[in-house]
Amino acid sequence: MGERTVILAAGDFPRKGGEARRLLASARRVVACDSAAAAYRRHFGQWPTVIVGDLDSCPRQPTAVEVVRVPEQETNDLEKAMALCAARGWRDVVIVGATGKREDHAIGNVFRALVRGLPIVTDHGRFEPVRGCVTLRVRIGAAISIFAPDPRTCMTSRGLEWPLDGHRFRDLFGATLNRATAARVMLTSTRPAFAYIAFG
Repeated sequence: MGERTVILAAGDFPRKGGEARRLLASARRVVACDSAAAAYRRHFGQWPTVIVGDLDSCPRQPTAVEVVRVPEQETNDLEKAMALCAARGWRDVVIVGATGKREDHAIGNVFRALVRGLPIVTDHGRFEPVRGCVTLRVRIGAAISIFAPDPRTCMTSRGLEWPLDGHRFRDLFGATLNRATAARVMLTSTRPAFAYIAFG
């Protein structure tokens, strides 16, 4: 995995055997958001590389690892973790644990990650940022949904059952429930968007 950094948010902890758990186990470094540090320790028997957040829900702050307290309340702990990674120049960053438990947190986390251009991997699929032209390696037949928060977004595609031929997004959900017809799907977008690829 090289220099990959995995941010562990405080949603559902990745289940055994899944892609998110594999990424977490093989990461060069793990940046845990507040209470996610204790969950990481329960599952892996050690503390993550860095714990970051306002630390209002981290029951124990170990002295053996780096703890970065950011007390301001304008952003959530995931945003603080992403900012820390950016400030340190860590480029190969993936987020896990961003969904589950509370839907409002999940939705907020997905769109926070989009602003930063970072992928999210869950137990059920992955959110890949689309900026400019990207090629996604997928399973033929995989369910793919596109989300573009900016209605000015214009997108084209290759490898989808229902092509996006200059598709303009009148709403956020206007390009969901598509399907891959090739092992490589190419998307071109004029503005930042997310492609969600289901694992099942």
